[in-house]
Amino acid sequence: MYPIERLLGELKKSVRNRAKPEGSIIEAWIQYESLTFCGMYLKDVETAFNRPQRNNDGGMRNEKLSVFAQSARPFGDPGRGESFSTNDMEVAHWFVLNNCDEIMAYLDEHEEMMKREHPSHLVAQKQRELFPQWFLESVNKLKSSNSPTYSDELYNLAFGPIRAELFSGCNVNGVKFLGAARDDKLCTQNSGVHVPGGGESTDIDFYGKLTTVVQLLYKDRYQVIITWYDDDLYILANMASQIVYLDDPKARNGWKVVQKMDHRNVYNDVDNVADQRLESSME
Repeated sequence: MYPIERLLGELKKSVRNRAKPEGSIIEAWIQYESLTFCGMYLKDVETAFNRPQRNNDGGMRNEKLSVFAQSARPFGDPGRGESFSTNDMEVAHWFVLNNCDEIMAYLDEHEEMMKREHPSHLVAQKQRELFPQWFLESVNKLKSSNSPTYSDELYNLAFGPIRAELFSGCNVNGVKFLGAARDDKLCTQNSGVHVPGGGESTDIDFYGKLTTVVQLLYKDRYQVIITWYDDDLYILANMASQIVYLDDPKARNGWKVVQKMDHRNVYNDVDNVADQRLESSME
């Protein structure tokens, strides 16, 4: 339906006096414009201009560490520790440490130590096993010496998660994600996950389906939200972008085509959008 047809349909709905349809439409339009104008200046009142979006993710937090400052909000009935063992917790904690930009200097220092003490083929394994405890001891030394680089956030991260809560979905960067078990029962698709390559595989993109949303709870109510999907163990919630899997009519036999989505009110580059609007207005 074209925009003008939708507008005319809304105007026809506002007719209360069929003997004077034009006057009814004018009165309704004046009321609409008046309420719209007033709604822009009302404080502490939820209006169309200030109410949270449908897929509200809670916005960016004020924490300094990037893993604690994610804009993600899980939803659903939290299952505390269900099918999430101690080993799963350790693996998830290592993943969080390995993807926190602010502690990369600690990771590099520990890696050099492992290279000096162990054969090259054991370096990655030993770092994964020994780094969490070494990092906690390093942060405790900073705390005891009153180092300016010490912070409560850093200590809580090094201390590790207290418990985990599992959710069926979450809102991330204004986009709704659902776990595959719940998503497969619906006509829509919200479980497809795309993650751009990182490290040595920057040219390789990764695709999968979201399985579970895991919220790791740390001391002082700090939290990290990670998602659990098929082809890898975990990703941070803000790493994910949503995709849709479509049946390939040529290949068949279960092959899928990946379709990336442009979401409503979600933009990759604000400057480019502004430039396009400026160019279109000048034409």
